[in-house]
Amino acid sequence: MKQITCAQMGGPATCSTVFQGNTPEEIVQNAMKHVEEAHPDMAASIKAMTPEETSKWMEDFHKTFEALPTM
Repeated sequence: MKQITCAQMGGPATCSTVFQGNTPEEIVQNAMKHVEEAHPDMAASIKAMTPEETSKWMEDFHKTFEALPTM
């Protein structure tokens, strides 16, 4: 299990909400619930991303996830 904050995932620098998961996809799924509720403008931007932009973001997030310490 790993954990990361909203800010570390690209959210507002002041958002310290923590997400946990065993895979990058699990963390993203948990984070999207929060983003939709707490940061609706950001959620709209994410949903407007092209498939290529989404793939690039996920590729980068996989690298970020791998660098996180295991809890």
